[in-house]
Amino acid sequence: MKREELEAMGLAKDAIDKIMDLNGADINAAKAPVNQLQAQVETLTGQLQTATDGLKAFEGVDVNSLKEQISKLQSDMQAQKEAFAFDSMLDGAIRDAKGRNVKAIRSLLDIESLKTSKNQAEDIKAQLERCQSENGWAFGSDDAANSGLQTAATGAEHGTGGTVGTEDGVEAAFARLNPNLKID
Repeated sequence: MKREELEAMGLAKDAIDKIMDLNGADINAAKAPVNQLQAQVETLTGQLQTATDGLKAFEGVDVNSLKEQISKLQSDMQAQKEAFAFDSMLDGAIRDAKGRNVKAIRSLLDIESLKTSKNQAEDIKAQLERCQSENGWAFGSDDAANSGLQTAATGAEHGTGGTVGTEDGVEAAFARLNPNLKID
């Protein structure tokens, strides 16, 4: 509605001013929701553009291939976890059996059969007992004859030598060669 149209109808100026004020208030009241909706449309348009740009990064990606890779990685991680648990159990059992060298003792065991065993703890114990009886040298045994090691070398087997717990053989030989020299 325009002022000229109201004047053409023959209305008084005061009446026209009041009508124009009421009409302006109605127009402004109607503009507020339109402005809010326009701002919402602009926000949603920006979000849609951001989402569209983000989806472009995934163009050409084979989702099934990614699922297969994830599945493979999960199974690899499970296998590593089981291998670590087995190695820890075996190394602990070797240490408990007073093994002198874990790596050497592991080489004497049938590791593959132990890995696939249903009762690993019992089978490890049995193999370690068998290995200990066959290879006593590899374990910290108190029985010197079983280990095959001499308890003390005195040098007596090579002629004149000392005994364990007495003076050093080098010092004794030096003293015999130099009787007048005192060593403190």
